[in-house]
Amino acid sequence: MPFVLLIGAAVLLAVGVPVFVAILAPTLLTFDLFGPGLPAFTLVQKMVQGINKFSLLAVPLFIYAASIISNGQIGKRLVALVESCLGHLTGGVAIATIVSCGLFGALSGIGQAAIVSIGPIVYPLLIRQGYSPGFSVGLLLCASTLSMLIPPGIAMILYSLQSMSSVGDVFLAGLAAGLIFILVMSLYAYGYARFKGLRGAERQSWGQRLEALRRSGWALGLPLIIFGGIYSGVFTPTEAAASACVYAIFVECVVYRNLDLKSLLNVSTGSAGIIAGIMILLTAGAALSYYLTLENIPGLVADLLAGRSPFEVMLYLNLVFLVTGMFIDPNSTVIVLTPIVYPAAMQLGMDPVHLGAVVTMTIAIGMITPPFGINIFVGMVTFNVSYMEVVKSALPFILLALVTLLIINLSPGLILWLPAHLG
Repeated sequence: MPFVLLIGAAVLLAVGVPVFVAILAPTLLTFDLFGPGLPAFTLVQKMVQGINKFSLLAVPLFIYAASIISNGQIGKRLVALVESCLGHLTGGVAIATIVSCGLFGALSGIGQAAIVSIGPIVYPLLIRQGYSPGFSVGLLLCASTLSMLIPPGIAMILYSLQSMSSVGDVFLAGLAAGLIFILVMSLYAYGYARFKGLRGAERQSWGQRLEALRRSGWALGLPLIIFGGIYSGVFTPTEAAASACVYAIFVECVVYRNLDLKSLLNVSTGSAGIIAGIMILLTAGAALSYYLTLENIPGLVADLLAGRSPFEVMLYLNLVFLVTGMFIDPNSTVIVLTPIVYPAAMQLGMDPVHLGAVVTMTIAIGMITPPFGINIFVGMVTFNVSYMEVVKSALPFILLALVTLLIINLSPGLILWLPAHLG
């Protein structure tokens, strides 16, 4: 059964079939051939139950908010604020780019959106400051993955739903991992600028910084609503996502007057397609998870890992999520693999919140890793460069990301400090 399931899914993915079909078709086939004799509509019921969850509403709402932000002024004004404060330092423009991607992650939760929204703004500035095109592209590809780690990352919400973990605690663990990643990339950017003799941008006056702060005041309200609402207990994550949508629409349409009703309709239509794709993936993942549970696959995985050290188990999990993330999108990776590995990890005494940070960081690396990391192709289109140029640019930053992953693996206390004190 596992052989038929895996080979069927791999063949369908190889010929370009949509991911949800590659998951669902082999599941239905193996259920019919090798299943426990239950009627097929049992799987259909599980598919519906897979998306019949109140907390799942946070996913489409945050995606919609991200689409509004990507097409508006909020992200641009935050970038201008960060550059006014950090741009004059050695490596300051590169560091400002990293921090801007982190802030954008606090607004959107989608890595590709950061490339498309921030990339065209900061890429020319990086080139003018003397950074090579390769460094600039690699930096933007890698920093864009911060949107996976900095709450409200969509992958973290999906992991929380699949593992029945606290969304708030997983968010805080992802924030800790994201801050470590920002520090690692910033140190590299500083060292690169010192080695190349690159100077920072012209220092802006306090008046210019205050003006940038004034212009970004409404934009700064959005992360305040999301984080403040969730961790003050005023909002659930789902309510925070709904509030973020309303606030983003108000700011972009009424305050900044950047979006009119026609533009908002176009944004809504585009978001609907993305949301529908994720929802149908969730239904397929629910069917697969139910069938694998019937066949005791998670138990078999736990038996295979029994007797291994925690570091060995974490290494195996890293490899599985990393390789899978190279070939399919991060949301599909979380939906398919979490129900398989989570029970085994819990039997071995791993902390579910720490595991969420590890999983999210690993699939974030997969997004920029050849051969099929999704951010590679987004970067090709955004910066008009070839596949090999993007891959070559990303390699040093992939190494940085792997160093960060090692730190996250070996430092559960560091990752769990925020959930323990603020969760």
